[in-house]
Amino acid sequence: MTTLDIVLIYFGAVILALIFLYGVRNYWITAIAGFIAFCVYYFSFSVKDFDWEITAILQLLKSAAIIYYISFVIAIIIYKILPAKQTGETVTK
Repeated sequence: MTTLDIVLIYFGAVILALIFLYGVRNYWITAIAGFIAFCVYYFSFSVKDFDWEITAILQLLKSAAIIYYISFVIAIIIYKILPAKQTGETVTK
């Protein structure tokens, strides 16, 4: 893979994690659902010849997990710096 491909993969993972964080506002759901969505993105974008062998799939899942969780930590830092604004109306009776 080229450097541009690697940068695009990490940037896509950070953006995907930020979309889940700002939408759901739950770290666990973002970690699990974001990883599943990132695996779809990673397998379709970065893998040129996909082999349906268990060792090849486990190796791809391992590299996808490393990439996603590094990007997930970066997304959490960005989320802590720029938190979501609470836009809710209070109901008084």
